[in-house]
Parts: sequence; structure tokens; C-alpha cells
Amino acid sequence: MVLMLSAFSIVYGELSRVSRLAMPQKLEKLNQKAVFDCITSVLQLTKCVVELKQTMPPSNYSRPQSIISALPIVSYWIGRSVIGSVGAYYCASPQKQLTSSIAAILHTFSSELEKKRAEESYEALKRALYYNSSSKSEVFRLMFNVKNGEMLFKDKGLNDWNNTRVALLITQGLDISDLTIQFLDCFAWLANTRLLWIPIVQNDDASWTTEDEKQFARLKRRMSNLYWLDNLQKMISPQFIRFVKEQLFPDFQMGGEPIIVSLDQQGRIVHRNIMHMIYIWTFTYIEKNTLGVQGIYNITALVEEELKKGTSNIDRVIPEINDMISVLVDDINDKIVAWEHNIKKRIQNLIEQSTPYNNERENFLWQQEPNCSLDLVVGTDGRNVYLANYEIQYWFGTEDYIFLYGGNDINWVREFTTKVSEFASKIQLNVKLAYVGKNKLIRTIIRKEKLSHYALNESYLVWWFWTRLRSMFLSRIHYLDAINQFGEECNDEILQGLKKLLAYEGKNTRIEGWAVLSKGKKMVVCGHGAKILQVINEYEIWKENIATKGFDKAFKDHHEMLTSSSLKSHSCCALEYSTTLSKIPENEKCPECSYRMHKFVTFTCCHGHDIDSDQD
Repeated sequence: MVLMLSAFSIVYGELSRVSRLAMPQKLEKLNQKAVFDCITSVLQLTKCVVELKQTMPPSNYSRPQSIISALPIVSYWIGRSVIGSVGAYYCASPQKQLTSSIAAILHTFSSELEKKRAEESYEALKRALYYNSSSKSEVFRLMFNVKNGEMLFKDKGLNDWNNTRVALLITQGLDISDLTIQFLDCFAWLANTRLLWIPIVQNDDASWTTEDEKQFARLKRRMSNLYWLDNLQKMISPQFIRFVKEQLFPDFQMGGEPIIVSLDQQGRIVHRNIMHMIYIWTFTYIEKNTLGVQGIYNITALVEEELKKGTSNIDRVIPEINDMISVLVDDINDKIVAWEHNIKKRIQNLIEQSTPYNNERENFLWQQEPNCSLDLVVGTDGRNVYLANYEIQYWFGTEDYIFLYGGNDINWVREFTTKVSEFASKIQLNVKLAYVGKNKLIRTIIRKEKLSHYALNESYLVWWFWTRLRSMFLSRIHYLDAINQFGEECNDEILQGLKKLLAYEGKNTRIEGWAVLSKGKKMVVCGHGAKILQVINEYEIWKENIATKGFDKAFKDHHEMLTSSSLKSHSCCALEYSTTLSKIPENEKCPECSYRMHKFVTFTCCHGHDIDSDQD
């Protein structure tokens, strides 16, 4: 069409120059108008074709038949107009009409094509994140509107992320607490992991206000070891926002809390939320013995033994045979040491670049936790270094008995601490008391009246203790489900112990007190405060069993006897599941009395507040 239009303009120009004197003025104006209309129509059609080329559809999507049929017809009229001796008169009417039709069809086609392109971009992102990707930079191109050479996070280009350990911190808008930031900032620094913070606006049409910008700036100042996008709304691609909302939030978020998506070296998702994992165990515990060289240290000794055995009958002929063996063995040993050093160096590079934060590692760590022990509940230096309950951890190495307790009734707390102290003194038992409840007022009274040996003394520790237990609860559910052991009849010891503790301190719980008795790390009993007190008060009844069973077993047996007897009455306790969890039992038994619990649907907004912080 371009060539025909060019030829037409040259030929028409020559003809009009020659015939201008002979042509009447009125006919000349009519001819010029027709030529002008013809050229305008040709240019409009050309623009349509260019636009059609620019919006080239995917290979599996066909253009509308109406466009395919119309283009050759319009091209025919252009050709006829050019070739015909009076081309201008032929051109205007049918071509103009058809060009307008094509433009209208193309407008409809373009919007449908954009939908198809968006769908294909979304599917490409899913494939890259789940199955097949060459590098993190390739994934980032699909996630963010960024080109090669452009800076992404903190003056880092696309390719700067390929050889680093990366995880995505995703929040609903700017809903992330200062306590969570404090923990994650520490984790990112210690674990040598780049955390990329990506806030996702909940509503598609939501725009940031001036207040949002101020909040964003305030949060960034607290995130010294995290990375973020400066121009969020411009740089996050629509397909990534859709992926987060459809693939990540529904299954793993609880109460709108942040999630952390772990990526491997190729940018593929290896864990859709490691938040619970890093709350439960330290980065050193998670990464311990993930890769290493095993069993090569006895090789030289075996070689030397075999060589001496094989040459034992020729030492008379060759007296220096043992020296020759020693030289050979030393040479072999030097080569093994050099080889081992090379392997360890490569392993270290792999560890620094790859990530142990994946589903398989989390399942493996749970396999190493067969029992519900106090060090699992409290967190030891090995399991979680961020928890500063060093005084409780110090008690693990002694023969002391430990009472962790909580509750919301100061009268019960006073009675419990007094009774335990009298009981311990009476039978000469070393007992330590530690208040770990959420009630800020009771904690203040405990410190003032010196009712306990220890109480969580900071809001951060209170938040951390209960956040970690709830993460343990959710992570344990996913693990049991992965090994097909989670259901309504699941009697997993760790899960049942966590249910009790969380039910005792839930937001809707009105229980006056509860306690856990342990000897060092070993948990003896966990129960309602009234029952624990009754066991202590009825010491004369079960003390005869101590000689044959030992104190721990005698205490536990009497407590279980009370639980199974007529003592069923207790204050209300509540166990909370998020409706976004993929596995929620239809029926849940009370962790205290085994009665079937009532099921409620509660809508809770904790925006701007920490769920597991202090309760007044």
C-alpha cells in the first residue's frame, strides 16, 4: 500500500500539472477533494494495519475474522483507485466506509487482545515462579516493570540479585508492626538474606494518600537491613499483584499478617511462607549440616592398613617397604585434604547463594522434634537465639522443677504462687516460677510483690513468646498434613500441647490461670490452674505413690485422674484458627476437658496493633 500510494502521488502529480490548464476550475476542485479524501482513507487504513502489527497477538490467539476479511477488500479498492485512470473518483466511498469499519473492529479487538496478553503474562509468571526459570533476574522482569540497567532495590540492578539469597516479604498494604520489623531486620542481617519488602494494595483501584506516603517513609527508616521499591505503584506489575492475591494470601496468611516467600537460585518458589519457620528455629539451626563432606577421614588409615597387609611377606626382601608405604599414604592424604578443601569451598559458595529455607528443610526439622519439651516451647539458644529468656534456659541444666504459668486473675496468681512456695518448702523441692502470660497489669504486680522468680519483662518478649507458639502451631499443622497425619482424631503430642497453651491465652479466653510443670526440659504436665492447685492441695492423697513412681509420674497420674473424673467444669477457653488455613477440623475438642467446642465465625481487625502483645 505504501508503494502504491507513492507511485500514485508521482503519477498524479505529473498528470495534474499537464492537465491543469485544460481542466475546468470546478472539475479541478472536485478532483482535488476526491484525491485528498482518497489519500486520507489510505493513510487511515495504513495506521490500522500498523496498529494491528504492533498488537501482534499470541501464537494461540487468532485475529477476528471480520478484520481478516475486510483488509483484502479495502486493499482491492486502493489498488483499483491507483490503477484506474480516474482513481480519485473510485477511491473515496467504499474505501472510507471499510476503513472506518476496520478501525471500529480493531478497537474492540485490541481490548480483547490486552486481556489475552495479561493472561499469558500471568501464566508466564506462574511457570517461572513454580516450575521453570533461568535466573532471578528473569523472574524479576515478570514481577516488576523494570528493564536491564534500571535500578531495582537500593541501587541494585536486575543482575545483582542472581547470586544472592533472596526472599520476598509481602504485606497487605503497609500493615506490618514495629515488633515484626524489629525481628525481620535482625534476621536479615544475621542470616545474610536479602528481604525484599513488597506491599500489596488490597483494592485494585486504591491509590496512595499523603498519609500512606508518610507511613511508608516511617517504616523504611526502621528497616535498615531490608530492601524495598521506591515507586511501588509504578513498578509492581499487575500480574504479580494478581499472583499474590490468588496464590499466596488465601492459603497462608492469618489475620492479614505478612508472609515471606523463599526463592531458590533460579528464582523459583521453594516455600510460600517461611515466617513460621524462622520464628521457631534460628538461622544457624536451620542451616546446620545442610551440606557437608562425611566419612572421608578414615580413608588413609584404611589404605595404610591394606598396604601393610598386602606387603607383609616381602619386608625381609625390601626392608624399606614400610617407609615407602608411609610416603605413599602421606601423598594420598595431602591430595585428599586438598580435594576436601576444594569441595568445602564450593559448598560454602553454594550455601551462601542457595537457600535452606524450603519445605523439605522445615519437614526435616520437625522430624527432629519428637516430643513437646519445654525447650521447644520456650526456645533455647540453639533453637531460637532471638528469645532472651536466658534465665529460664539456664534452669534447663539444673534438677530444678519449673512452673511456667499465666492467667488474668490476680487473686488466682497470688494463691498459686503462695501454694507452690509452701508446697516446695514442705517437701524440700527446688521449684522455679516464671510468669509468661500476656497480662501487663499482673506482670507489674508480680514484679512489685516479687511473686515469681521471673516474668517476661518487656512487651517485645511477650509478643515474641506467643507469636512463636502460634507459628509453631500453624507450621506443625502443615507438617502433619504433609505426612498425612492431620485430622480430627490427630493425637500428636506437640500439637495437643500447643493447642492447650494457645487456648489458655486466646483473645476470647476467660480462664483465671494455667500452669506447665517441667523438670528441666522435660514437660511433666500442662493444665488448668484450678486442677494444678487441686493436685498440690491433695498431696496427702498421692504422696504414697512417689516411692514407687517417682514425683513426676505421681504428680502427672493424679492430675490425669482429676481430668478424667467428674471435675469437668472450667472457665471458657478458645482456640483460634484462621479461615484462610487450608486445613481446619470440622469439630474440635476442648484441650482441657475433651468436650466438643462451639464453633464461631469472628471478624477481627487488629490494624495498627500487635495481636500477641500485652493485654491490660
